Amino acid sequence: MAALIPTKAPGKNDRAATEAIAKETDTSLDVVQKIYEEEFSSLQSDAKITQYLGVLASRRVRMKLSKH
Repeated sequence: MAALIPTKAPGKNDRAATEAIAKETDTSLDVVQKIYEEEFSSLQSDAKITQYLGVLASRRVRMKLSKH
């Protein structure tokens, strides 16, 4: 039987990451947080290792915002 992976909600470090991304990209914090939560959720649904979800989600947010 497969073990359930505990879900992780974005925390204090994630808040700092979204604030930094918003500042770097000159984008509204609300927009960055929304994109971050979407990416985090998407990654979390398939993750076997959850330790680096914040790093991966941050990278995806930066990539999305750099396309605009």
